[in-house]
Amino acid sequence: MIKLDTNHLTKLEEEVHGKLSDVVATNDKLKIIDAAELCEVSPSKVSKLVRKLGFDNFKQYKLYFSGQQINLEKQKKSNEIERLMQFLENFDPALIDDFVSVFQKYKKVIIYGLGPSFISAEYFAYKLTVVTNKNITVAQSEDFASRLADEDTLLIVLSVTGKFSSFENLFTETKQNGADIMLILEEYVNTLNSMADYIFYLSKFNQDNSLLPFEKTRTVFFIFIEEVIARISGGGAR
Repeated sequence: MIKLDTNHLTKLEEEVHGKLSDVVATNDKLKIIDAAELCEVSPSKVSKLVRKLGFDNFKQYKLYFSGQQINLEKQKKSNEIERLMQFLENFDPALIDDFVSVFQKYKKVIIYGLGPSFISAEYFAYKLTVVTNKNITVAQSEDFASRLADEDTLLIVLSVTGKFSSFENLFTETKQNGADIMLILEEYVNTLNSMADYIFYLSKFNQDNSLLPFEKTRTVFFIFIEEVIARISGGGAR
């Protein structure tokens, strides 16, 4: 995309632009070194000018002011953007309804996460306290979480892969206190032996396998969180 902007040029830049735009209208072969010499400025000054005007380079500038077609290169999407687009295209609103139906059963909720997932947990807790009257706590300490848990508690554990750390001790101690456990994973992993009462897999499109768990994004978590909040607030799809 090109966005021509001449509103923020200095007086010198206006003079250079005025001269160059006339010259390249009839000489689209003009080189940037020659253009700089013609205007008695440095080539870097010309390069800075054309970028300030909204062009990628001097070649685009020449094509534009000589009245020729500019073939813009299509920007390649990052792999993560492609993945998120796939996630959104295949998003199932029933996932939100299922989560909310479980969430509403409990008086107390502890949201647990480690590393970047703890940041997601903090955000989730903050949003939930705004739209509900439940006792919402966020934790990244196993001891703290298990001490708070009782028979009225739902422990929600956020993890992209479930591989950042073992949750076995946390689950065992929490279960002993009578709480139920919900494990929310972004990516699918085999959880056959998990003690969680509820397991949600948010996406079937995994992130790059070369990334370690703490290196992976939490974008899907935040999308899920916002949909949950909208649903609880009455604005989400049913």
